[in-house]
Amino acid sequence: MSPSPSPAPPSQPPGWSPALPPNQQPPNSGPQQAAFGQQQPGQPGYTPPPSFTPAPAGPIPPARSYGQQGAMPPPRPGNVPPPYARPQRDASRGVITGISCGVLLIIALIVVVCGTLSVGGYLLLRNLASTDTTSSSSHSSSGSGSTTLHSSTPTSIPTRTFPVNGTLTYSSITITVVNVQLASSFPDDLNTNDSEALLRVLLKENNETNDFASYSYNEIARLILPDHTSVAPSSLQYGGSPQPSSTRTNWLDFPVPSNLDVNHTLLRLGAPTEAIMDIPLQNKPDLTKYNPSTTRPTNAQTTYAGMKWTVTATTVSWSAKGKQAEKGKRFLTVSFRIDNPSDQDAGFNADDFLRLQVGSDRFPPTAHTIPVIMKAGTTNQTGDAIFTIPEGTAACTVVMMHSDVLPNSQEAQIPLQLSSNKVSS
Repeated sequence: MSPSPSPAPPSQPPGWSPALPPNQQPPNSGPQQAAFGQQQPGQPGYTPPPSFTPAPAGPIPPARSYGQQGAMPPPRPGNVPPPYARPQRDASRGVITGISCGVLLIIALIVVVCGTLSVGGYLLLRNLASTDTTSSSSHSSSGSGSTTLHSSTPTSIPTRTFPVNGTLTYSSITITVVNVQLASSFPDDLNTNDSEALLRVLLKENNETNDFASYSYNEIARLILPDHTSVAPSSLQYGGSPQPSSTRTNWLDFPVPSNLDVNHTLLRLGAPTEAIMDIPLQNKPDLTKYNPSTTRPTNAQTTYAGMKWTVTATTVSWSAKGKQAEKGKRFLTVSFRIDNPSDQDAGFNADDFLRLQVGSDRFPPTAHTIPVIMKAGTTNQTGDAIFTIPEGTAACTVVMMHSDVLPNSQEAQIPLQLSSNKVSS
């Protein structure tokens, strides 16, 4: 039989400690010296301490006060460490994080405010500069007669028409400037710009030849203002040349100031590498210097390869075969009449032997229509040869060089005078 369990000891109040027997007292637990100022027995006024009643004998219960120094806490379930052994949260990290976020927020606000002030200051300075520039340009225009193309406050102006009726030939195309119109805008001009006004040049174009002229008005048309400013067209109806054997109307629009003096304005035709032609935008301008100049020489003939060659006319022009002359050059067209009185046919190519001599230089034809076969006994066969000559050439010589393939082809020459080929101013 197992022994009966011992009865549980009576519970004691918290903080209770048992009295130790004399044999278990610590070594230094003997009579203590009286503290300074404490009454001793036998002295007057001494009061004995209260009597102490020892506790009944029995098992000593374990201490339940866990707050006292040196006491161990009760065991915890599982492997959960006690609170004092757990890693503690670094409170300083949260404080630093909060401070950093606050600093970043302040910096962001400063950047936004500075950026806003910078943009606002830039716009204010730009507006002030624009106002000063406009005012300065206005004073400069009224004081020196210069022209301003743009204005920050354009005003509408009534449409005015100026007749011109000037005609010339550019790249073998007959071009007539009918009139020009000055207006704030035109309904059929869909190109938007900030100019004060537009000057529309109305053209009539006629291609009487079978040749194609290759040019673009965006490249060869410029408006020359009174202050010699060159303005390109901002819009146009047709950009290229008309088809062979056709006629059409066309218009070119140029951005100009509203106070433009139209009568002192020019329309310039020609690329920088070409012979330039200027048309004053006045009523019936004098453009005779651009007209082809034709001379009909007398007794300008020779015999070559058994045939009679006669120069019937020479024409100096600014263009030929759909092409404008190069800068500083002109085209010379020499017209021939050829008779073959022999009883043999003759076949040849004029490119092989026909030359034009100016000074000591000899130039081959750029194009010609001289027949390649002359039947025996034929007369009055015609053909033209086109040469490029320097601007201002007054005299030249047609040269027919010796050819090994043609019988009786000793070199022959025909001197010519071109007194009407004047240098353009």
